[in-house]
Amino acid sequence: MLIAIVAMFFLIFISALDWKKSVVFVLVFIILEGVARKWILPQASNLIYFVKDLVLIGAYIKYFVIEEKRIKKHNINILIYLLAIWSFVQVFNPSLGSYIVGLFGLKTYLLYIPIFWILSDLFTSKIDLYKFIRNYSLLVIPVCLLAVAQFFSPPSSPLNIYANSTDIIATFGVGKEQIVRVTGTFSYITGFGTYLSASLSLVVPLLTLRQSRVWYCLTIIELLLVLGTSFMTGSRAVVLYEALFLISYIFILSLTHINQTPRIIKKLILPTIAAAVVVPTYFSKSIGLLSERATSNSAEGTARIWTPFAEAISGIDYIIQSKQIDSYGTGATHQATSFLRKLLSLPQGEPTPLLEVEPPRVAVEIGVIGFISWYLIRISLIISLLLTLIKLRDPFLCQLALSAFLFHALQITIPVIFNPYMGIYYWFFAGFILLLPALEKREQKTF
Repeated sequence: MLIAIVAMFFLIFISALDWKKSVVFVLVFIILEGVARKWILPQASNLIYFVKDLVLIGAYIKYFVIEEKRIKKHNINILIYLLAIWSFVQVFNPSLGSYIVGLFGLKTYLLYIPIFWILSDLFTSKIDLYKFIRNYSLLVIPVCLLAVAQFFSPPSSPLNIYANSTDIIATFGVGKEQIVRVTGTFSYITGFGTYLSASLSLVVPLLTLRQSRVWYCLTIIELLLVLGTSFMTGSRAVVLYEALFLISYIFILSLTHINQTPRIIKKLILPTIAAAVVVPTYFSKSIGLLSERATSNSAEGTARIWTPFAEAISGIDYIIQSKQIDSYGTGATHQATSFLRKLLSLPQGEPTPLLEVEPPRVAVEIGVIGFISWYLIRISLIISLLLTLIKLRDPFLCQLALSAFLFHALQITIPVIFNPYMGIYYWFFAGFILLLPALEKREQKTF
């Protein structure tokens, strides 16, 4: 324990030396975290899970404390402060049994939010942002190639393990050859699915840019791998998001950039043809398996769309009846809480209802007030991204705003608090609200 505490403070100290490199490190590390947890140091899997959080804490200390930079002003800050205050109160909820569990839960709600404010200082120019997205998207190639190798390997293969080696590997097929649902470099399917959704949202705007032939071809390869391996995850949510994203992106782009529509269409012809030919040809097996999975229980697929809303209402009703305006406290339903209680020998809290989707879990943890604050934030971010999209004039920045808007709007019920990968990407894309207008102003001053 002493060694772990020393290592924790050392990591925070190193991360505080250069906050920009630390934030970029986290964005890369979340892709490679599963490699360490599954194959390199599986015995330290649960400790590696916290590395990204400690690095971000160090970056925040450097940015807000040492450099004394202020929180960027935005109307949404009021809602964030309200959520922060109420979540902090819930840390000491007696139903948790220990405030340590509450502090852990607090980080799941608040730790990634500062990315929203600091992103506008992370990139100094449009070129700087473009190079980051271009280079970051290159990681798609090795990650997705690993996923392809996993798909064609048996479930017993060392390639196909989770961070917890005792977990049963999810597969396709019933009464036939069992094919794994791939995870790539991530610890579980959910993380890989989140990464694919974020990657598509970053790759597509690159396709319409004037790039060298090499980078243009690499971008097309990245697109094909993202689309193809999405079927291999067996996740209907990921495939549905990507389909809705591509349709909405092209439709909205054609409306907002009428004068550039011919050039945009010309740029998208080759990627469209490549996707239409390559994906059905080389990923046909995974497409067939996912299709079988979706059609075998179509009622379940439909229910997944409405379940978050229905369970959110039932969760609020449960809280009102059992706790009035109170709740069970931050971290009460988090999947890592049981590990934390066991590790630190913490007392058990009050039992909570078994819930799968995020909206009712938020209601159970931080009550009606917290629930309303959190979803007002999510709705406000969508509106703010739309307003940012409307105001921007630079084509590339406008397309990035469109991607961020769709990333938020199409995944309004997708877990953010209970999915750390989504939490980081969620606030990264939200940061475009402050970043993109700032970059456009700097470009205008340059000329």
